[in-house]
Amino acid sequence: MKRPKIIKPIPKNPILPKSKNNPTLTNKQILQMRSEIQKRYKTIKQSIIEHIELSLGYYAKEPIKTAIFVDNTLYVVNASVNYTVDGNQLARVLTRIQEIVDENLIDGGIEKFWAGKFVADMYQMGTNRTFHNLSVQSPLYSQATSLESLLFSDAYIRRIGLAYTATFNDWKGLADNLKSDLGTVLSSAVARGINPRETADIISKRIDVSYSRAKAIAQTEQVGALRQATWDETKRTQEELGLKTGLLHMSALKPNSRSTHVDRHGKVYTVEQVADWYEENGNRFNCYCAQVTVLLNEKGEPYNQASIDRLLKESDDWREQNRPKQQSLNSVEEANEWARKHITETSNLPQDIDTKELAPCLQLVSEIQKRFDLPQFRYTGSITGDVYKYREPPKEMLAAYSHEAKALLITSDSVDKKALLESDLHSKTKGYKRSSMLIAIKGKNEQLAKIIHEMDYMPWSAVSTPRGIYAHEMGHALHYHYREEIDDIIWKALDRGWAHAISKYAQYNKMEFVAESFSLYIENPFEAKKRLYPELFKFFESLDKGLK
Repeated sequence: MKRPKIIKPIPKNPILPKSKNNPTLTNKQILQMRSEIQKRYKTIKQSIIEHIELSLGYYAKEPIKTAIFVDNTLYVVNASVNYTVDGNQLARVLTRIQEIVDENLIDGGIEKFWAGKFVADMYQMGTNRTFHNLSVQSPLYSQATSLESLLFSDAYIRRIGLAYTATFNDWKGLADNLKSDLGTVLSSAVARGINPRETADIISKRIDVSYSRAKAIAQTEQVGALRQATWDETKRTQEELGLKTGLLHMSALKPNSRSTHVDRHGKVYTVEQVADWYEENGNRFNCYCAQVTVLLNEKGEPYNQASIDRLLKESDDWREQNRPKQQSLNSVEEANEWARKHITETSNLPQDIDTKELAPCLQLVSEIQKRFDLPQFRYTGSITGDVYKYREPPKEMLAAYSHEAKALLITSDSVDKKALLESDLHSKTKGYKRSSMLIAIKGKNEQLAKIIHEMDYMPWSAVSTPRGIYAHEMGHALHYHYREEIDDIIWKALDRGWAHAISKYAQYNKMEFVAESFSLYIENPFEAKKRLYPELFKFFESLDKGLK
């Protein structure tokens, strides 16, 4: 008599999100939190402006100065207002502003924190989805687990507490930055004699900047809590039930999705691999990707390979549809025409420039303008081709940004790959790295010393390619556009010697430090994550619309 053959049932398919553009299915929840944020920032703005107009108006003499705020730059003309306010009186005004910010952003502490509910709800949604998903796939999980036992377990309550704490700390940091920013603006306005009404207008614009950051933080926190719940329950099933599971990556297949995110679409990873990936290169910011828990066979593969193949095909289709179209510019006339359509009002490029090498550089300029909300140039081209009078450039100049003229100045040498490579090779023979290491050691900056030690050599420029040159000049444009915020960030960086982690050229002055840092961020974000001053890297990320 033969022993009957036991056929193990094949697990059912996991529940996959139907939306290709938003696999987290969180639009409704994100809009609800944004509505609450909008309400709170509206209250902040109204209360602070009213307080400033009343309090400063009381101390202001005849207002005979005017100011305008353009492109994050304060322009002051005419004479000045005389404020009869002493240090104690100004401190009381600032204290009330700080109270208004705290009352609306972090009032109640962690226990009664308003934003905590939104994050907790998302964590519960993630737990709920993972529970139903695994219940469909595994009879063992269904028998051993109930949703009620999950939601009332000590581990679940502890994780919610951690989510609350992390969220509160993020918002406290946001509130502290806003209070510091408004304090600096108000003190400066009083010292420079700007009238109360115009001071209120400047304050209003600073609050708007904080509001934009608040919306970005909220989206990252909410979707992050949803993912964390999936990771935690997946790990629990492995440890307590012995189930072999993995995380199937579902990318948001949007036209502006990052290719590095779409590359993971339809692939299975461990919880640790996914968590580590989200800590790299700003992957967690503005990300709408989801992970779905799937049962794996003895080989560590999903049971339903057909579903995986379909997802991989979706990834290939997206890549084909969104393949960057390389602009072919066969002449300087074509390049000028393209530039006038995309990046500048007037274009007069050097007649001897290599348009084949120039094309991707111009495309990069256009891309950066869109990603960082930078205005188009008034003029792009040769230094001799504009009505504006420029000073004679140094002989070694490759390209330059003129803030006064809103112009991108270009030489034919800016796209000379061979010369740029030779310059980079030459820097390897210099003692730049050794001198930078001595600076780091002398300043007792161990973190900087470690970064420099791990570098093969200290290059003359951060990115020695034509694209790197143009990214550098766009870094200057970005610095002028966000001058106040960036200068606020980098003074500590320069004092601590962080320019020595970027390049020799970055060590010239603060302008070149920012431009070189930005060039590295654009062309090699992984290396930038390791070498850039952390606060400057975070600021670039907060502005970067390419992180979707």
